[in-house]
Amino acid sequence: MNLLDYVGGYRGLIISLGLAAIISIAVILIYILCTRKKRKNNKNIHIQAYTDELTKKGNRYLFYNDLDALIEKDKNLAVCFMDLDGFKQINDALGHDMGDELLIAVSNKFDESLPDNAKAYRLGGDEFSIIIKDIYSKEEVILILENLRNIMNKPVMLENNSIAIEYSLGVVLAVEQRYSRKELINYADNAMYYIKEHGGNGYYFHNDSLKAQLENNVKMEMDLKKAYENNEFGIALQPRINLEDTSKITFEALTEWNHPILGKLDAAYFIAQAELMGLTIKLDEYALRNACEKILYFKEKGYENVQIAINMSNKNVFKKEFIDSICKIIDEYKLPANSLQIEMTGMIEVNKFDSYRYMFEKLSQLNVEIVINSLDINQESLELFAELPITEVKVSTSLLSEKMNDKVFSDLVTLAKDLGYKVIAGKISDEKKLLKAIECKADKIQGNFLFKKLDENVAEDLLQNYGAYRLRIEEMVINANRNR
Repeated sequence: MNLLDYVGGYRGLIISLGLAAIISIAVILIYILCTRKKRKNNKNIHIQAYTDELTKKGNRYLFYNDLDALIEKDKNLAVCFMDLDGFKQINDALGHDMGDELLIAVSNKFDESLPDNAKAYRLGGDEFSIIIKDIYSKEEVILILENLRNIMNKPVMLENNSIAIEYSLGVVLAVEQRYSRKELINYADNAMYYIKEHGGNGYYFHNDSLKAQLENNVKMEMDLKKAYENNEFGIALQPRINLEDTSKITFEALTEWNHPILGKLDAAYFIAQAELMGLTIKLDEYALRNACEKILYFKEKGYENVQIAINMSNKNVFKKEFIDSICKIIDEYKLPANSLQIEMTGMIEVNKFDSYRYMFEKLSQLNVEIVINSLDINQESLELFAELPITEVKVSTSLLSEKMNDKVFSDLVTLAKDLGYKVIAGKISDEKKLLKAIECKADKIQGNFLFKKLDENVAEDLLQNYGAYRLRIEEMVINANRNR
């Protein structure tokens, strides 16, 4: 048998082996291609998961990852938290598309100003963060932040609008001292809010004073939780006199905290922290029930001309379930018509009028009066105000100061009355302010010059002896009108 005959005998086997090899190579190639595609897809998914879609900067998750990695490597670093001052107003005035363009412009300014050892992230909304690594002194960070300030100070042109970028930025250094991720975030955030509350458009470094303030907030949060559980809150009442009919009196119910160590604390001391904790809903419901019980108690005692006003956080107005809950409480007590007032504690947000309308109309159906303490003065908002069932507007006599012309106060009173509202002149601290409120024809007056806030149990004593106070107020009204 020659070689050709020998090979020919195995031709089928050789062909089979060749086909198997080809198939194997094809399978390997397909596997490699699929693996590469999968890796590419995984890489794209990873990029998408850690990238802000609008600005293409790293997002909150990448910020956390990068920060954790640097902390683990014990690197010297600085963490900055920043948000834009007045961004909401720009967004409302120019529209959300222009707001997005502004955020992109800010992101580009980071690229222009930050060195290689600094990285910017968009955390959401108009909030950004910056991590600066491999630093050895505060002065190094200041140089970087000053260069950022110079770049940010250059206005941005958006559809022929020149927009000046202002921002608040808080910084915490981890050079001589090490911090956890939570501490770095809290300290930078706290420093940012400090500069924002003190004028904004700048940066501020975390320090021991701010650390103490943050620790105090944490302690207050713990105390507030216990305070509600231990029923440590109470109500003080400050009289408000009706000048049209001095026989009528309104008590503004002011929530107080009977702190076991610090004593009685005004709401101004703890209300901001309570709002952050979501505790104001419970406090509002507590004040409401207390007011309803007081109204019925005074009526039972024969005081028919008494009204009680409670303060309510604007933040709760937008929660339908909360509104329905307070309306249910009011309906339970079957109060005399217009014996209860609800006063909104913050600025009425014009772009959320529909939410206010739902609440105000529900309360009006229950014969509850609505008080607001501010007017947004432009034609569009005033037209909207006129549509809401508002009863009274409170105008503060603090406007009657050396820095401001008395005409501002009188014009606001006139404007409110032209819109059909009664006017409360609040914060009357001396006779001059009282006489000015009377001269401007305010309908009600309130302030420490007339009555300081009273303990709940003292309010009835005032009602029993109210005749003498009425005569004094009526005499002042007569004298003020005589001297006009």
